[in-house]
Amino acid sequence: MSHIPRRLAADLALLAVAGFWGLTFPLGKIVLSTLGPFTYLAVRFSIAALTLIASLMARRAPVPWRAWLLGGAVGAVLFLGYALQTSGLALTTASKSGFITGLSVAMVPVISAAWFRRAPRPTVLAGIAVATAGLALLSLTEAARVSPGDLLVLGCAFCFALHIVLIGRLARAFDPLGFVTAQIVTVAVLSAVAAFTERPVPAVAAAPAAIWGMIAFMAVTGTIGAFLIQVWAQRFTSASHTGLMFTFEPVAAALAAYLILGEVLAGRQALGAALILAGIVLAELNLDAV
Repeated sequence: MSHIPRRLAADLALLAVAGFWGLTFPLGKIVLSTLGPFTYLAVRFSIAALTLIASLMARRAPVPWRAWLLGGAVGAVLFLGYALQTSGLALTTASKSGFITGLSVAMVPVISAAWFRRAPRPTVLAGIAVATAGLALLSLTEAARVSPGDLLVLGCAFCFALHIVLIGRLARAFDPLGFVTAQIVTVAVLSAVAAFTERPVPAVAAAPAAIWGMIAFMAVTGTIGAFLIQVWAQRFTSASHTGLMFTFEPVAAALAAYLILGEVLAGRQALGAALILAGIVLAELNLDAV
């Protein structure tokens, strides 16, 4: 029974991570009014990478080459997820982006089932069906067209689901600080390369102090703190249980978007958001099966 308090602590920590990630949606939307998507990611993840590297140097603990290699591969998946999410966020609302990103949670048991070559549980299939119906209500226009931004965020949801599964497989094998540093450095480098298509230097130089403050806040809470906590917590809980805690992210995103941007999901979109959340929870009901 001694593992129960540690698992509870891990779940509460993951819940806090989901809350901070939810807050990044409206803040990111504000930042994207000044900076291009990749410039924003390059600045945010460079701040995080430099901080993590300084922590490694202060600790004087070398990171094994295998941690750099596998962390870099996982970081590439993470970069693709953030690239799709941030590009999509510039084209859709923060609240819609949060709920569509939340679909990654329902995708986790499907990817895990494919990894272990077994059929998904009936609750998973039912949850995905409900969440898909919710996605249609949330995203389809009266002309039965899906916003390009919503499609980009849907691609991001798959990447984030794959990232959760990979962390679940590798978290126990490496020191959290070194493994997270390898991921964040990879995202920072790839973002910086992509940012050169957006003329980043003039945009960054002209960015007001408030934008820098938002990016720094997200770098510390939603990047450094969040991923260190995730890697630590997934040592003591399953990938599916992690997914259940992350169902709070779209709720936090919608609340933050309302408080900061005044965004409101009403009518059909509100019903779609509720169905997505219900589908996510339904897909995660059998917590210890995956």
